[in-house]
Amino acid sequence: MITLAVSVAILATSMAVAHQVPPIESASIQSTYMPAGIYASTTKTYGPLPVLSPDTVKLTPKEQKAISLSNQWKNKPAMPVMGEDGSVNFIYGASLPSVICAPLYACDVALQPGEVVAQVDVGDAPRWKVTPATSGDAENAITHLVIKPADAGLTSNMVIHTDKRTYNIRLVSKKESWMPTVAFSYPDDVQAQWTAYKEQHPQPALQAHTQYAESSTVAHSNLDFNYRVKGDAPQWKPVRVYSDQNKTYIQFPESAKNGEIPALVILGTGNQEQLVNYRMVEDRYVVDKIIDKAALITGVGRHQQRIEIVREGS
Repeated sequence: MITLAVSVAILATSMAVAHQVPPIESASIQSTYMPAGIYASTTKTYGPLPVLSPDTVKLTPKEQKAISLSNQWKNKPAMPVMGEDGSVNFIYGASLPSVICAPLYACDVALQPGEVVAQVDVGDAPRWKVTPATSGDAENAITHLVIKPADAGLTSNMVIHTDKRTYNIRLVSKKESWMPTVAFSYPDDVQAQWTAYKEQHPQPALQAHTQYAESSTVAHSNLDFNYRVKGDAPQWKPVRVYSDQNKTYIQFPESAKNGEIPALVILGTGNQEQLVNYRMVEDRYVVDKIIDKAALITGVGRHQQRIEIVREGS
């Protein structure tokens, strides 16, 4: 009887203590046992972020203007083009590029050869895994960032700091849509090549060589000058476009040497822009293929200047 009475007393005491202890909230479990920003559910390891606090901050007119300018840059209609290796190519700095990935797939962002990453910051690091990789020889190694989202329906951003520049990339995850390879083109590099060329070739030598090249070109019997140039009238508008049996030549005016030099893209079916390999020789671009339709472009948005080149009869 004494033992039974003691047991009843202990049970009563435990129940009284239990009523005084508050229940454990799910938010407390999250903050105690899981990294910040991750929500645990019974069906997923990763799910929606917790509801954020109300946005009560009022922006000043200067801050609103700054946001407006940022939105203008993010929304600029600078479309990507397809590279020869199937990669999606963005013009660096023209707008905010978006990399679209899917769970169970790896997206590859390739940087410029020789470019070295110093730091990578991801807005939603717990749910976006970014790892480095390299390809090529040691001197011109290409750094790759391999991106894997933990779930579909996520949006965030990634900032990449390198020894040459800073990239800001929007990250989007879809259930099935994804971009295997992403790369960039760098218009500033073209201008740098022109500058280096001018330093190595004084003006008198350039004129003499150009005159010789033009005279030999006119005598060539296999040249096709049936190209039409249309569009804007920038300072660099080509003075002639011609091709031989293997290459296409785009000659620029003398006044273009000290100005901005355009980027060249091939226009395929439905005017789909595609990158093409070309090089500068004297005052012209040399393309190692016969061009049927192409475009020369400088600037972006309202400041873009564009010239289209069409081969007659193509």
